[in-house]
Amino acid sequence: MIIKQSSFILAASLVISGCSNTTLQSPREIYGSAFINQEQASQALARKEACCDDFSQLRYQEINSNNDLFIPLDSDSQVYNFASGKSFVQAYKLTSNNSELKLQISAIIANTVVAPQITLLDTNFHITRTIPVNQFTYKTAKLLAGDVLSTELTIFRPQSNNVTNETYLLFYTTNQAVLGSTTIIHPAKSFAKAHGTVEPDIADPIIPHSAMGLIKLESEEQGAKTDDSNSYIPKIISSLGKATKLPTEQEFNQKIIAAVVAKEIDKALTIVKEAEANGSQTARETFVKALNKPSDSQEKEFNQAIVEAVAAQDINKALTIVDEAEAAGSRTARDTFIDAVKKQ
Repeated sequence: MIIKQSSFILAASLVISGCSNTTLQSPREIYGSAFINQEQASQALARKEACCDDFSQLRYQEINSNNDLFIPLDSDSQVYNFASGKSFVQAYKLTSNNSELKLQISAIIANTVVAPQITLLDTNFHITRTIPVNQFTYKTAKLLAGDVLSTELTIFRPQSNNVTNETYLLFYTTNQAVLGSTTIIHPAKSFAKAHGTVEPDIADPIIPHSAMGLIKLESEEQGAKTDDSNSYIPKIISSLGKATKLPTEQEFNQKIIAAVVAKEIDKALTIVKEAEANGSQTARETFVKALNKPSDSQEKEFNQAIVEAVAAQDINKALTIVDEAEAAGSRTARDTFIDAVKKQ
């Protein structure tokens, strides 16, 4: 599908009706096929087969930084079976290597709206992070811009040609999101508020979510400093060409537990933030559990898990638990492991 850039929207279409007039078309008019009835959109999705079973097999459209694009999810889009469900998808590849790129992503609200989810991939098509539906928030219409569901994120690439740089973007929705809806402020209320008059007593419209919709992507090159609020930090490539190893999810959790055991709560919270910035889904839960779990009980649980792993002849798992336990301050985990091995 050809990418229609925002500059195209400013192009006037010639309407001939006795005399010549120029008419500006809105994005919703240009991409009207993305705003069909919600049920029809779901039926169209159900009829279409998935294009492929691997991210590398998707067709990617190339985009540069500082491009503003309108991205339609409609019957012409590819279809992919994501873990969150079958969805229309648009796939893009960033061609520029600027060090930092800030993205504003907005789903346009009309009679329906798509609640977007975004997955970002590195150059080898490995997932770096997913921006879930719940990170998109409702924003009311302003000036010429209508109501939208919107979010911001930062792509940070301090090294060009780094294989762990975020390179590909997938725009889609989820099965759960399609079942939802968004309540918007009635235009009459917005008008009254803008003009300082009494707002009318009228119900706010409820906009159903759909498998189809229109997404606007605005990108802007930034300076060298990253935005910590929603960014992924790629692995740094050394002068020898090897990537330095970032802590794994498990290693982050071990550090969090160890900091809580040492009663360094501020340090633990800092690690939680760092882990979540790198895509961790369990860091905050680990922190809460570490705060609430008595140390004696935790020690027993670690030791029991070690014994069970050794009994199942899963030595690697047992050693991993030993490391986690010791990071949490255990003094008996290693002896428990040795004793369990001797009894086999």
